[in-house]
Amino acid sequence: MTRQKELLRGAFRGLDGEVDRWLDELGTTPGFYFDSITQLRMGTWSRGRVTLVGDAGYCPGPAVGGSTSLAIVGAYVLAGELARAGGDHERAFAAYERAMAEHVRGSRAVALSAARTLVPTSRFGVSGLVQATRLLSALPAGPGRAFLRLTTKSARVHNAMAVEDYQP
Repeated sequence: MTRQKELLRGAFRGLDGEVDRWLDELGTTPGFYFDSITQLRMGTWSRGRVTLVGDAGYCPGPAVGGSTSLAIVGAYVLAGELARAGGDHERAFAAYERAMAEHVRGSRAVALSAARTLVPTSRFGVSGLVQATRLLSALPAGPGRAFLRLTTKSARVHNAMAVEDYQP
């Protein structure tokens, strides 16, 4: 953990006064999380009598939202396909994966786009993010909310997920 804090300080110290203030907090915080942003992709979510639902299978990506919506839709679709298949898990799992594929691809695409947009990869990018955050926080509440609605592609993707109406 000490080495990770040193890496952050070395990469971002001197970039901006606000960033320096955040870096100073590293020495006083008892809680610290440092990880890479990754997105795993598997050829299938099922093996034998086991299948994955939610982040375990789809891995849309961190910090973009929608994981819970995707997991709930996935659970619903899996239950519907299991009922439709009359207990044939192999047939149900294959149908479940086909039904969820487009939703998962859309969610992953949003996550990658958000990572490219929101996760700076240079000192210039970090500076831009700090300035954009300052600008956004200075906007009056109404225009600020309107701007956020325009930039919430994740919410639009997840709110537009259509699923079959499975019969009980």
